[in-house]
Amino acid sequence: MKSFFKSAAVLAAVLAGVACNVKVEEDIPQQEAYTVIAVSLPGDTTKTVLGPSVASSRKVFWTDGDRLSCNGTASVALSGVPAESQSATFSFPGALSTPYNLLYPASFYKNANTITLPESQTWTAGSFASGTLPLAAYVASESNSIALSHLGAIVHLRIKKDAGVSASRLTSVTFEGRADEQVAGDFTINYTVPSLTGTAAAGVGRKITLTLSQSLSESTALDVFLVVPAQTYTSGFKVTMTDEYNRVMTKVKSSSIVLTPGKLAKMTEFTFVPSALATEFAIDDVVEEVLPPDGYNITGRVVDNSGNPLEGVVVSDGLQSVRTMLDGTFYMESTVANVKFVQISTPSGYLPPVSGGIPRFYKAKADVTPVAGVYNFGDFVLTPVANPDTYTLFITADPQPRASDLGLDNVAFRSLRACESMYLDLQETAAAITDRQIYGICLGDLVHENMDLMDTYATNLGTLGYPTYNLIGNHDNDPTAPDDDASAWKYESLFGPRNYSFNIGGIHFVVLDNLIMKNNGSGRLTNYDQGLTDDVWTWLQGDMAFIPTTTTVMVCAHSPMFKQESGSERTNSAKHGGHTSTVDGPAFGYGDLFDTYNEVHAWAGHTHSTFNYIYSGTHRHKNIQVHTLARSTGELWTNEYLANGTPRGFTIVEVVDGIIDSWRFHPTKYLKSSFHGTHGQPIYEYCDWTYSGTSPLVAKMKDTNADLDESYQMHVYTPSAYGDNKIYANVFLWDSKWALPTISINGGAPVNMIQVENVNTAPENRTGYDKANDEIMSFYYANYSILSSAGYENSPRGVPLTMFRAPSEAPASGTATVSVTDRFDNVYSRTVSW
Repeated sequence: MKSFFKSAAVLAAVLAGVACNVKVEEDIPQQEAYTVIAVSLPGDTTKTVLGPSVASSRKVFWTDGDRLSCNGTASVALSGVPAESQSATFSFPGALSTPYNLLYPASFYKNANTITLPESQTWTAGSFASGTLPLAAYVASESNSIALSHLGAIVHLRIKKDAGVSASRLTSVTFEGRADEQVAGDFTINYTVPSLTGTAAAGVGRKITLTLSQSLSESTALDVFLVVPAQTYTSGFKVTMTDEYNRVMTKVKSSSIVLTPGKLAKMTEFTFVPSALATEFAIDDVVEEVLPPDGYNITGRVVDNSGNPLEGVVVSDGLQSVRTMLDGTFYMESTVANVKFVQISTPSGYLPPVSGGIPRFYKAKADVTPVAGVYNFGDFVLTPVANPDTYTLFITADPQPRASDLGLDNVAFRSLRACESMYLDLQETAAAITDRQIYGICLGDLVHENMDLMDTYATNLGTLGYPTYNLIGNHDNDPTAPDDDASAWKYESLFGPRNYSFNIGGIHFVVLDNLIMKNNGSGRLTNYDQGLTDDVWTWLQGDMAFIPTTTTVMVCAHSPMFKQESGSERTNSAKHGGHTSTVDGPAFGYGDLFDTYNEVHAWAGHTHSTFNYIYSGTHRHKNIQVHTLARSTGELWTNEYLANGTPRGFTIVEVVDGIIDSWRFHPTKYLKSSFHGTHGQPIYEYCDWTYSGTSPLVAKMKDTNADLDESYQMHVYTPSAYGDNKIYANVFLWDSKWALPTISINGGAPVNMIQVENVNTAPENRTGYDKANDEIMSFYYANYSILSSAGYENSPRGVPLTMFRAPSEAPASGTATVSVTDRFDNVYSRTVSW
């Protein structure tokens, strides 16, 4: 069979058809017959992806996946289309003959005379949904000029959140003509004009519904683009918006209006206010062409390390967030005086540049010189990561070193050396993991109000062998600064923005500064509120607006944002759970925002105590899990081996194929510090290990002489420890999704242990507090009076919620084994004898 190659230069114009010649070349041998139509798009172009507004005109471009129909035969989908392509080549199976009836997208074709417009569209950031804008052309013969023309118009809504309305997330937008014009379903098509005539029965195809799940902001309008048939709407049209609580707002254009092919009807910006009544809205005098932004003053690109543009990457100036276009370019109109950084939310599968163990996902405005008022931040270059969906996280909290010449740092073990012990264990643990990328997260209080030591901390990150994301704690703010924003100068000089996000393996990580520093009345900035400022709240909503609610989210802040160990719920306070730093704000706050996501893990430090919590299935935060980490370098001030009963150490999270597979506690086995106190040390009766060797010392278990390792997930106490002849166990990371620990005494049948209540009564009436922790705290209180003013007291803090006791007294002698199964079906056991 003879094959043909047919090349047709086809223009899909923005305003109207633009003619161009058809060139035919024959007798190109191939295995099978096929037809190729080369579509050339000079000037204002064509396609499904909407570009930004430039000089009241927008371009649209061909993209991967586009398919053209010719005489009912669908082309092969485009692949590898360069950014902002104005031409593309479509291949069709079979040898097609003129005349050509061309239709985009191919999915709209029903038969020779009919196309079907869908009733549903989906929200796409900055554009209408791909494959919704109909275009058509008729090619009579190979010598004729042709034009691919628009059959649709675009309605552009700009919606903000009203300050008095609690809802902030839209779920649907519906468009319909007020004179029952058909807008979806089957239409007769005239390819020669081209034009459409509705053929559906009355009441059929009278609505187009756009689905979305996007937060509204009081400061930045949400752009919604709907593609509708270009026609006269004799009584205007109406748009109905629905929020997550099924409340509606209806806006109408009540007079006749012609929605012109290839034109964008731009609605005057309005706020979402639910009401049973419809209100009128205006259409701006400027009706843009179809469709880069007016008045932008910040731009740049995001590319991979081969220079290829990355589309859809979220970029922020610290307040608003936008996405990159097809060519990787982003544009923002910012109040540049308030901008410190431009930052990217690193997409899954990529790493930003890493320098000295610190991810450089940001650029400082101070390093960019504006040209004609525009700050061009150049290229943000990202590197692809091998096996990106499987990785390991090391999460630490509150290393908090102080200068070694401080009095409290000479009471027991020096904090700088305690940090060095942690770094050594992190290095060794990371070196043993060779089949996946490792990431670190430190949950704040990187130092203790000593800005000079932040350089030391940053230098140590470069020794770990993996990138570490950091966040600011209350002690990381300069106490001599005049206000909250100024106090972060040192942190920002080393680590960049205080509020940012990134994506790893399909999980969205959000890092927040939730401590608002205040003067303590004596000229030092050491007091604080706990919550989000209005600016942080605005940024958070803009960032999360790009994240589907089906995404797993990791929220990282220094201070707990949800349930606290004390039992109080932080989101119950509008001041703390909302977004204002001065007065109680609107009821809607970050709790409501994160409630809409299927799975949220809230990580924090600050309390120096381990606390994991799972909300009940009926609670409004039922999708949120709380993880509060104890101080990774031990008890505060003395830097001893425990932090309220949890050993020095960190949490390791494993993610496999984009799913959180497990987490576990990793105790630090090294000791790189000698004792510096003047009154001796505790006897460590209840410590399960001793240190041996030379610097660094290594923790060896008393019962086996093995190194302290990850098999140690709980501390089990013999019957004599608490004076009630019962066996107690502190299971460090326990939460309600673990099984209850069981105890078997002298080989008997295992029975469940009982969780000990957190009874805050007089010390002599308490049982169940962590005895090993009390041992060291009581010793230092009794022997080092300076610690009485540093938070130590001659009593335990309280009962960790991870403490369990046997249901009955133990025999006079014997052996007991306590076992516990974590939520990931890992079983941990410890045996004690007395």
